[in-house]
Amino acid sequence: MRICRSKYVDRVGRDNSPTGRLRTHLAEARAERLLAEAAVDDRAWLDQLRQDFPRVVAHLQRGWRLKFRGRILEIGAGACALSAELSKLPQVVEIVATDVSRRLLQELAPRVFLHLEARCDKIVRMPADYYHLEFPNSHFDFVVCSATLHEAIDVTAVLREVKRVLKPGGKMVAVREPRPPWWPNSWRWNRSEDPAPRRRPYSLAEYRAFFAAAGLQLMARRFWPDGGLREYFNEVWEGLGRDTYVLVAVRPPSPTHSRFGTDVVTLLQRS
Repeated sequence: MRICRSKYVDRVGRDNSPTGRLRTHLAEARAERLLAEAAVDDRAWLDQLRQDFPRVVAHLQRGWRLKFRGRILEIGAGACALSAELSKLPQVVEIVATDVSRRLLQELAPRVFLHLEARCDKIVRMPADYYHLEFPNSHFDFVVCSATLHEAIDVTAVLREVKRVLKPGGKMVAVREPRPPWWPNSWRWNRSEDPAPRRRPYSLAEYRAFFAAAGLQLMARRFWPDGGLREYFNEVWEGLGRDTYVLVAVRPPSPTHSRFGTDVVTLLQRS
């Protein structure tokens, strides 16, 4: 049997302030949801990850022309499926997969790595609070996350930490962020009957404000991909994100220089 030799480093302490305890509670609730989803049918859950995440990475490479390379940080990594898929890319040297939950990193991630055939030697698992990342300034070429930002109490604070650890010109990539419902009031904030409460999804206007306040510049993508109408509908109906956002942002090389204009048609599309 193949053994996943991904390194695990335990570094993060616990924030005992009221806000820190709330963040820990939300993180533990998220971990319980993931563990419960995996426990229902372990094989089917792993197979779904193996179906979904190669498509996600392929879409980012083709639709957004992202060339993942160098050192990558995943925040709110959970089961680390995105890290597993990115580790297979030849230009990626190292991935640091972080999450507040030690259980997810220790119990769930190794099973995902094996099932997705990750390059475990490239991946370091490390508990970390994405509000206070214990990494030097300008350390990573990419920061990535999957279905993570909408769980944060203070999205702007998270993005400011992301900007700090990104190299100038480095990119932040967030995938599978849920879109608000079409019908108003169909999403409730932290309903009391829900044993694992979730935060509501944010609108595009809210994300624009969060990224701008953090000093990260959202990149734009034309409405139609290079493959035209057919490719667009393939993307929509593949299920990559009819109900989710893809957010790609850059840390500007300097405060006065930007490579991205405002004349493109669409900031986000259904991935």
